[in-house]
Amino acid sequence: ILAVTFTNKATDEMKNRILKELYIMSTDPSRSGYRSWFIPTLFPDEAAMQDKAGKVLQDILHDYSAFAVSTIDRFFQQTLKAFSREIGHFASYQVELDKDSLVAESVDRILDSLTEENSGLLAWLTDNVLEQIEQGGRYNMDANLLEMAKRLMSPQRQEEMSRAGIVDQFGYSQSDLSKIRNACRPIIRRFRDSVHDNAVAALTVLRAQRVEPSASAYKFMNALLTFEELGERDRVEYPSASFMGRALDYKKWFSAANKSFLDKVYPALEAPLAELHRLFAEEYKVYSTACILDEQLYGLGVASELHAAFTELMKEKNVLCIDDSNTILKGIIDNTEAPFIYEKIGVRFDHFLLDEFQDTSSVQWDNFRALLKNSEAQGMENLIVGDVKQSIYRWRGSDWKLLDSVVPGLFPGFKPEVLDTNYRSLGNIVRFNNAYFKAAAEVIDRMNG
Repeated sequence: ILAVTFTNKATDEMKNRILKELYIMSTDPSRSGYRSWFIPTLFPDEAAMQDKAGKVLQDILHDYSAFAVSTIDRFFQQTLKAFSREIGHFASYQVELDKDSLVAESVDRILDSLTEENSGLLAWLTDNVLEQIEQGGRYNMDANLLEMAKRLMSPQRQEEMSRAGIVDQFGYSQSDLSKIRNACRPIIRRFRDSVHDNAVAALTVLRAQRVEPSASAYKFMNALLTFEELGERDRVEYPSASFMGRALDYKKWFSAANKSFLDKVYPALEAPLAELHRLFAEEYKVYSTACILDEQLYGLGVASELHAAFTELMKEKNVLCIDDSNTILKGIIDNTEAPFIYEKIGVRFDHFLLDEFQDTSSVQWDNFRALLKNSEAQGMENLIVGDVKQSIYRWRGSDWKLLDSVVPGLFPGFKPEVLDTNYRSLGNIVRFNNAYFKAAAEVIDRMNG
């Protein structure tokens, strides 16, 4: 049996609880909390259970290293060590936890290489600096490039790149990025100008009748003042829910106290407000995407150089980043029989216990899936433990949908068991949480409606 969880603390706790329970079962089985589970299902009586527990406990203590309870990262690192030659590292490679330091050193190497011999990259970055200075007055290329490099090397992006089949060395050419930039700029300019022009048209109607935007219901028309002041380099922010919910319904423009203003501005105000609503409802996503792309293009232009520098640096130092291990192992496992992969490290597991499964990432699941499929094919049983409501590691790639729908869909024999007892919180806390979140959801629904 292999049992994996996410933290060293949880691993130690799991080991201690197993050893403690085995000790109780081997010395005083009547005190075991699992007595009714094992008798008579597995053992005819307490004596048989006591004898078996004593033998298992003795085996564990005599070969403690084979007591297979570990963190998921440790298990993958153990597996990857067997393939050090295939990944271009010595078997003695070290696991690097501080990936940011390697990224920073890779950026320094790129900047040090900016000579006339590397004129293409030098020209690309020079254009970026000049443009940023024109827009903002000051620009720190080192800091901006480092920030971009951290995003490029993040595990979330690496996972998406792997899923899309894009390779950093070849995925971005500066000529292609220039074409994308030339396509984005007109989209950004047209949207910003349209928002500005329609806001001015609406304000012209209001000012002609001496109606202040703040007189509108919940002051939702104050957004027009912001749109009127948009400059050539300003980012257009999405308006409030109040603006989007009232712009199309003239009956909601003013409160009862200011209802007299409606006759002064309706229907002249209807067209510009309707167009603003349409722009944000239909075109804002395209505009926002164009803005994001435009901001990232210069950084993406150094992706291939960054990947090469980062890879070379890891080989020189003989290190491997812990969050890259899962992706590398996935590449080895793909289209390969899972038993062979894990037999190479000298172990063979029949059953698997995956704890805190709601925090598992897609890449980690891809690496475990083949093992579980093989185990299931041999008629073995496995246990997955988790709670989708406790999935809090989105920043490191966890995917709660794996537990919620993916695993049940892949394994026809999947049998869910929902615990009906909470051992962590008192009843009044559980009741408060249930009542609070139900009420909060209803409030949010009313606001959005």
